[in-house]
Amino acid sequence: MNKLVINGRFLTQSMTGVQRYAHEFVHALDSLLEDRPDLEVRLLSPRLCGNAPVYRHIIHQSVGRLQGHLWEQLELPRFVNGAPLFCPGNTAPIASLLGAGRVVVTVHDLSYLYFPQAYSSAFRLLYNTLMPLILRRAAAVITVSNSERESILKHYPFAKERLTAIQNGGLPTGVVAPPVAPADEPYVLYVGSLSKRKNFPGMLEVACRLASKRGLRFVFVGGVPDGIADSVTRISHDIRDRIVFLGQVNDWEVLMKHYRSATCFFFPSFYEASPLPPIEAMACGCPVIAASISSLRERCGDAALYCDPASIESMANAVECLVDDPVLQHSLRAKGYQRAERYSWANCAKQTLALAMG
Repeated sequence: MNKLVINGRFLTQSMTGVQRYAHEFVHALDSLLEDRPDLEVRLLSPRLCGNAPVYRHIIHQSVGRLQGHLWEQLELPRFVNGAPLFCPGNTAPIASLLGAGRVVVTVHDLSYLYFPQAYSSAFRLLYNTLMPLILRRAAAVITVSNSERESILKHYPFAKERLTAIQNGGLPTGVVAPPVAPADEPYVLYVGSLSKRKNFPGMLEVACRLASKRGLRFVFVGGVPDGIADSVTRISHDIRDRIVFLGQVNDWEVLMKHYRSATCFFFPSFYEASPLPPIEAMACGCPVIAASISSLRERCGDAALYCDPASIESMANAVECLVDDPVLQHSLRAKGYQRAERYSWANCAKQTLALAMG
């Protein structure tokens, strides 16, 4: 019987893109195990506060007494028992990396190097210690796009032979997008973190400009960090009802309702590795406007309208162009459906499992 252990620390963390990747990978792998009676997979995690996840084939076990990094570094290695260890969330136990066992790690990005001001000094110290060790000692390292692979290799060229790009999936496993149902009033949708790295201040300026100029509505889904919360409160009273903030939405029925009814999806981020929302929007028939950066062009191909994220004029013009052009909307919708079909968590899980097992 072949065996695999998955680092389940993500089960105790709040949901961001990294944790979403881990959840989707595990669910997709659980389905793949239907045809793999030769493989036993254990998902090891710290003690959970809520209900434990239930899988058909993967065995979940809460082990140890610690939490967080201490659990991962001090307790997890004791329970691996010589099996290959897959770590889906950027970090891995040093003891396992230095030992004789097989360790495979997904390194999503090096944003702590690209945007150091967004992270604490303790976080940067930890990652500056762990990352070179992972890239030197892991049997294989996965990252989520070719553009991110090239970026990592600029900092750590010695990792070239063991670094593989595997794109993220799209919609969650088992979720089927409903037909498009345009809202009575056109609106522009954004889903994601409302941070400077995602270009939220620029998006908000575009929203205020177009809300004032032509009464266009914007809907933002995602949490507002404390550092930029004040900018939201400074929106002019005469357009405040045209710019809606829904906060974090984790209910897929609610989220898909917005994807399928929005006139377009606006994603002019300064930096991404392999973002999920643009492909989710495409799968739901929502035309996409994206930043003209390498990772988004790699992921979205010809199925998006591109803009310069550093230019308010470029972003605003792209929004107006798409909102005013039903023919372009139809074209991007058709291309988006085709593009979204290229990405599945099942394919991601298959490729990752092959690397994890060696």
